[in-house]
Amino acid sequence: MPQILIDRKTCSKCNTCATVCVMGIIDKSTALNYPTIPEEKLDYCLKCGHCESFCAQKALTLDFLLDEKINTSFLDSQIEPQNIALYIKSRRSVRHYSSKTVNKELIAKVIDIARYAPSGGNGQPVKWIVIHKPSEVNRVASLTVDWMRTIQNTSHPLADYVPAIISTWDSGLDLICHNAPHLLFAHVPIEPIDDPTEAIIALTHFDIAAPAFGIGTCWAGFVKLAIDNYKPLKDLLSIPEERKAACPMLFGYSSYKITSIPRRNPVDITWK
Repeated sequence: MPQILIDRKTCSKCNTCATVCVMGIIDKSTALNYPTIPEEKLDYCLKCGHCESFCAQKALTLDFLLDEKINTSFLDSQIEPQNIALYIKSRRSVRHYSSKTVNKELIAKVIDIARYAPSGGNGQPVKWIVIHKPSEVNRVASLTVDWMRTIQNTSHPLADYVPAIISTWDSGLDLICHNAPHLLFAHVPIEPIDDPTEAIIALTHFDIAAPAFGIGTCWAGFVKLAIDNYKPLKDLLSIPEERKAACPMLFGYSSYKITSIPRRNPVDITWK
């Protein structure tokens, strides 16, 4: 497990690193010593990097993937609140896509941002599947419609809703994947807790980052329902039995440009 590397020329011995350590395993500095993780506590390190992130003097480095260390000088200038507010508020679900595909290198860049999403205990359990070929996205949509056919005339909550979607599909219109060129899945282990929240958090990071790269997104709720209930679709995706996918995400270049921000209902807050 990683140790912390201290630059003794810049370390002020403020002990912030020890204070913010989630596991409380960093021994504070003394008049004679600098902060350190005792050998017997190294296995408890989560590699979350809090110790490094909060060091005001930038005197501490976690000895882990050093070649990926990011220059954080930009953090000295804060993003203006109004800019981040406008950016997030302008995010729209895109259901009309250009036929132009997004190259794999650019997709990987956005997913690389999403991998910094938080996870419990910094477990980083999320794995990704990218359906890159538009023909395969269409196949996913087709299998989703096949699942819908199986729930017609049943007690399923969507039984009365799906006939219209099926009819539309049969007429040549795709209300499942909206002819998106790409489809993104994030999946996590079922054990010890069957909860895809961490995958949803990671996908949300992708959703927020994508517009900065000119990419539009839309959550594919019907596909999610089919994944959970239709074996042919599960088999196509080859998601291991011990893992579960969260709601997948359609993405690609939008056919239209967003020019305004629509209104929303007033926020409903209960203060305690």
